[in-house]
This record gives sequence, structure tokens and C-alpha cells, in this order.
Amino acid sequence: MKAALFLAILPILILTSCSMEPGQIAQSTDYNQYLVSADSPSQYSLETDIAFWEDRFAQDNTDEIPLIKLAQLFSGRFKKNGQVEDILRSDSLYHHVLDQQAEPSASLYQALAQNAITQHQFRKARAYAEQALARGDRKAATTLVQVDVALELGNDYEANLLLNSFSNQNSFAHLVRQSKLSDHRGDLETAIGLMEQAVERIKGNEDLYAWAMSNLGDMYGHAGRVDNAYAAYLAVLQKDPGYDYALKGIAWIAFSHDHNLEEAKRIIACLQGRKPSPEWDLLLAQIAEMEGDDQTKMTLLDHFVKTVNTPGYKTMYHKYLLEIYAEEWGYIDESLSIAEEEIASRPTPQSFDLMAWSLLHAGFATKALEITRDFVQGRTSEPDALYHTGMIYLANRQMDEAKDFLTLALESRFELGPTRTAQIQKTLDQI
Repeated sequence: MKAALFLAILPILILTSCSMEPGQIAQSTDYNQYLVSADSPSQYSLETDIAFWEDRFAQDNTDEIPLIKLAQLFSGRFKKNGQVEDILRSDSLYHHVLDQQAEPSASLYQALAQNAITQHQFRKARAYAEQALARGDRKAATTLVQVDVALELGNDYEANLLLNSFSNQNSFAHLVRQSKLSDHRGDLETAIGLMEQAVERIKGNEDLYAWAMSNLGDMYGHAGRVDNAYAAYLAVLQKDPGYDYALKGIAWIAFSHDHNLEEAKRIIACLQGRKPSPEWDLLLAQIAEMEGDDQTKMTLLDHFVKTVNTPGYKTMYHKYLLEIYAEEWGYIDESLSIAEEEIASRPTPQSFDLMAWSLLHAGFATKALEITRDFVQGRTSEPDALYHTGMIYLANRQMDEAKDFLTLALESRFELGPTRTAQIQKTLDQI
């Protein structure tokens, strides 16, 4: 860890315990104040800016500038509040401007590409990026969008080539993408180091700092450095008390590491009141499962499916829909359909893993193993994929391989959560 970043979060680390020590990490006294502070300065600024530009457009509805500004603001509000209407409205405004311009700018296509990525419409994002490149202006920004698309499509080689074309290898934009590329390649230690450097670049930018430090917290958690993750989330909240993603991270720590279910539910209840989101149903369903409350779990999953099963939301939650259909409800045709859509959208190891997992639940264990060997095994270190691979080998009576992959998955017990971890451990005990 860089010295400056370490010193910045050291006081929090001292308060929250040393790495690898037993006991609870999340202490309510550290974050109670943030549960009652609903609006961050950045959220207030968003609403003020939206009102300003709506008024400007009302005064002159032929002016494109207010529409572009509003499209940017609605996209930004979606990232904070998760309301699908905002990202759809942003898209609509960009397309309205696009239809009015004889020579659309590269920045317009770049914005549409980023919106498409947000909605998991990756091939559409690639098309927008190509149109931006054809415009000829703002090439560096377009290249960054191309990197984002390549990473989402699993084209790590292409992403690396594009990143190597930049002269400034130490900019924030470059570092965060290098970090994501390293994470894709399974080199989490390098990914963390690069994200730490990125955080150092933007300490004075509240929005970028909150995003980068929260992502760094996630990476610490994936590496099993849960106390560092907690410190990172608290550091975010100290700068932006309304940054709910950091509170979500703390709720996961309370649940997955501390097994403090009541505290996790208390944090989620606060977040539900501030930012309605399908994600809370998924988290609460996992908690209900751990509590042995199957009725509440199924009610929550049913509400989640009804909420996201719309054109605006669905692609963003494909993975979770597929798992519910395959594992919980036995809707095999639906899960296979989603897997096919994911492979068509982005043929990554994770997408093929979803297909193999659906086939396993459909009773085609041999076919599932063929896909896993050809497209998943050795191509991703995601704990869900490792777990699925282990279970697919088990269904094919290849016990040594099953044990190896399930044991690997268990190394990410914090990321998997206690219910999945318990399932894996039980399976290993029976092999």
C-alpha cells in the first residue's frame, strides 16, 4: 500500500482491529451517524443542477445544451439512486439530440456507449464506440470507452493493446482500467496496487474519490482483507456521508464476516428508505436463508424477479435471474434463455459458466462439463465460477477435480457469503 494512502486510513484501522484477528469488524459506533444523513452534498448538487437545466430548456426548447446537460445528470443520478427511469431518460435525451444534429459529435456517441455499458448492452456499446471513433475528434476519450467495452466483452488482449497506446500511463483513467484488467487476469494483488495509486491521484475530487475508494474496498474484501475493506468504506463516508455504496459494503461485512444478521438488516433497512433498489431484496433473501426463514426468502426473491423482469432492468440483473430460475424455481427454459442471451451479448468465461450451470440444472451434466472445460476452466478465478465448476465435476463423478475446485472457491468465503460457504463446506465433507 502506498504510504500516503496507508496513513490516511490508519486511524480507522486502529479503531476497527488488526488484520486476521477474530471477532466482529463492523462497529455501529463508527457509522451510525451516516445512517441518519440521507443526502450527500453531491446528491443535493445533482438535484439543483437538474432543476436549473430543466428551467433553461423550458425557456428555449430549441437549445440542445440543456438536453445534453440533463442527459448527463440523469445518468449520474441513476448511478447514485439506481432508478431505471433515469438511465432510460438519459438515453432518450441523447438520442433526441442525435436526431437533431447533422454531424453528431464523438462525445455524444461516447455518452451513449457508457449508458449502454451501464445497461449491460455491450454490443450496442461497441457500435457506439466505433461511431465515436469514426467522428475523428476526442480520440483519447473514445479509446478509453473502447477499453471499457473490451473489458466487458472479455477481450483482455485488445484492452491491453489499447491501454499501451496511451502516453500517460499514470493518469487516474488509465490506472483504474489497468487495475480492472489485472483483476480480469486473476492478479488481484496488482489490481489492488494500481487502484491504490488511482486513489492517490484524485483525493481532491469527492465523486471520483468515493467511487475509487469504494472499489478499492471491494478489492480488499475479495482478497480477504476485510478490515482494510471496512476502513476504505469508512474513509468514503467521512468524505461523503451519503455515499450509500459504502454502507452497502459495511452491511455485507456485518453479514458475511461478522454474521451479525440484525445489524446487516438494520443497515439495509436504512438504505431501502433512501434508495429503493432490487439489490436489497437479494441481500435480505440471503440473510433470510441463513436464518432458516424460507418463506421470507422466497417472498423476497419473487419481489426481486417481478421488479427486474422489465426491458429496462432485466439485462443488468441477468446473472441473478438465471441463478434464481435454475437453483430456486427450476425454470430451466428461462435460465437457458438468459444464458444464451449473455453469450450472444458477451461471450466471456462468466457467460459460458452461466450456460454450463443452467445445463447442469437441466440434467445435462456431461454437456455442462464440456462447456466448462472448453470455455470456463482456467479462464476465470471468479469464486462463483469455481463453485459451479466443482459442482459440475461432482455431478460427473470426478471427485478429485470437484474437491480441488470447491476448495479453491472456499478461499473466497467472504465474497461468496456464509450460506454459499456452508453449502460448499457441506459438499466437501461428503466427498
